[in-house]
Amino acid sequence: MARGVLLAGAIAWLLGGIAGLAIAAVGTERLEGVLPPLSIDTDALRGAVTAVGAGLMVVGAAHMVALIGLGSRKRWGSAAAILLSAVLAATFVALGASAATSAVATPEMAPMLLVAAMVAGVAALGYAVVTLRLVSERRAGSAV
Repeated sequence: MARGVLLAGAIAWLLGGIAGLAIAAVGTERLEGVLPPLSIDTDALRGAVTAVGAGLMVVGAAHMVALIGLGSRKRWGSAAAILLSAVLAATFVALGASAATSAVATPEMAPMLLVAAMVAGVAALGYAVVTLRLVSERRAGSAV
């Protein structure tokens, strides 16, 4: 189950990165049109979207490295997967809390922000379960 979640995560993060890079390459002007007025120009927006897309690709690649490590049955593989899933669980808890507090601060955006908080909560729970399962496997000696 843990490996399945990590594989699904790898696919989702990589697809998100590809989408971000595609938007940076051909859709920045359209994105700029749907955003509220920005204090940056189109090139700066393109750079920001490129950076986010590249970051998503790196996280997807980290998932793949962790999966390869788990498959190799080496200690570093389980350690990498545990670290990755624990960090992402904590990150999604923080993102969910941020979205929830932003919903209180900006009531006109509350419905969207509360959905974002719930999605982040589900992601945090998923990564937390992965972390716990991998730690349990490692303690039992089956992850190495």
